[in-house]
Amino acid sequence: MSQSLSPEHEGVITMEDALTRATYKLADTDLQWMVLSKERLPQNFTHFEVVREGDLSNEAMADLPLSGHTADELRSLGRVTGYQREWVTTVDEPLLKDDADLAVATVVHLMDSPQAVSTWMTKVFLEEFKAKVGENLGTEHQLVSVEQVELEGKFHDEAVGVRAIQKGPKGFVSSSVLDFRLGRLLGVVYVVTFGDQNRLEIAETLGKKLERHMVAVAVGAA
Repeated sequence: MSQSLSPEHEGVITMEDALTRATYKLADTDLQWMVLSKERLPQNFTHFEVVREGDLSNEAMADLPLSGHTADELRSLGRVTGYQREWVTTVDEPLLKDDADLAVATVVHLMDSPQAVSTWMTKVFLEEFKAKVGENLGTEHQLVSVEQVELEGKFHDEAVGVRAIQKGPKGFVSSSVLDFRLGRLLGVVYVVTFGDQNRLEIAETLGKKLERHMVAVAVGAA
């Protein structure tokens, strides 16, 4: 499926138009080339190992702890599919310090349209995430807080971010999460850290690397 332009706009295609059009030409199998490889991660994560990698269908997405939606509901929200690559630390748990990074990931979701991406970011990611504060996230884990951060002007298009803290049997765990829009693609990065920590700067660096790589793949330059 491709996005058409009205006659008066033919031949006057902006960079943003071109990127959006390119995302309509993508196949599901292209998403695997967009998530970052280990070589593109900051030096802090060189010892990390892949723990989860592969297609992230709506059925698989519905099974995630924070989903709150069935596969059919996700599809009705405009989500087509996705691909994820997540790494975790290889440091033994007893040796982890209070500020140790535990996991890092990049995810790319394919949506029906740019508007579907925007709606997802505001309604599903932000509003529903904030509404879960105080709820249990599985056995002995509770979401303590969700703090929204401003990212205006830091990415090519719309971007939102949060710093979330959950409490478990071994203390606090913090997550720095960024979502950004690229045409009908939703790019996601997150860094999970032991303790009440802020990794938004690292997440932003990762997000910009992911965005550039997604553009390269979308326009066929990767």
